[in-house]
Amino acid sequence: MIIKAITFDFWSTLYHFKQSARSLRAEYLRGVLLATGHRDIKGEQVAGAAKKAWEAWNSIWQGEQRTPQASEWLGFFLVHAGAALPEIVAHQVAVGLEEIGVSAALPVDGVAEVLPRLASRYKLGLISDTGVEPGRVLRSLLERDGLLSRFSHITFSDELGRSKPHPNAFLATLTGLQVAPGEAVHVGDLRRTDVAGARGVGMHTVRYAGVHDDRKPEYPEAEVVIRSYAELESWIEEWGRGD
Repeated sequence: MIIKAITFDFWSTLYHFKQSARSLRAEYLRGVLLATGHRDIKGEQVAGAAKKAWEAWNSIWQGEQRTPQASEWLGFFLVHAGAALPEIVAHQVAVGLEEIGVSAALPVDGVAEVLPRLASRYKLGLISDTGVEPGRVLRSLLERDGLLSRFSHITFSDELGRSKPHPNAFLATLTGLQVAPGEAVHVGDLRRTDVAGARGVGMHTVRYAGVHDDRKPEYPEAEVVIRSYAELESWIEEWGRGD
């Protein structure tokens, strides 16, 4: 096969958290509620409301194939916490939620070394479901770490309006890279979104299990499973030789 492009997922593929972003958000939200008159709010109430908010978020993510933004997630949280915030405060808190995990996010081992080498030989793309952190914030992480310029095309779900495994998430990226599906490899950690979505449009697939090993048998497996970026380079080279 001739490989011309490689696309990547973001979370648990290129980046991971050195500490729990959900814990950071819970601490932040409890502080906000205490400061806005909700004096009786307990840590367990915040944790329970956050769990319910994520359940609502996941239902939309999977059912509608779109990623609710931080303001929507905050709305779910406040309902389950039995709390209310003035509109201007809620907007400020949503922005805070978008950015709070930035300091805890780091590139996965090997990414900073491997991406420049791959970018010198292939077109690189990024296909990311954004979660609470929007594309704007993820771009800032890539720029902070000197990786943004390595990508020829980036597709974030909050900007596209669709999340993986919707075909548009992959096809928009392939169009931007000007390659056919069979000329591209997608690297991601989730079988339901990354593997099934990429396979659905005819791309080759690699599952990166170095951070999160998704073994859900109800979803398809990738052609190759790797645990390090050194393995990725080896496989891409082998495919490029036509083996």
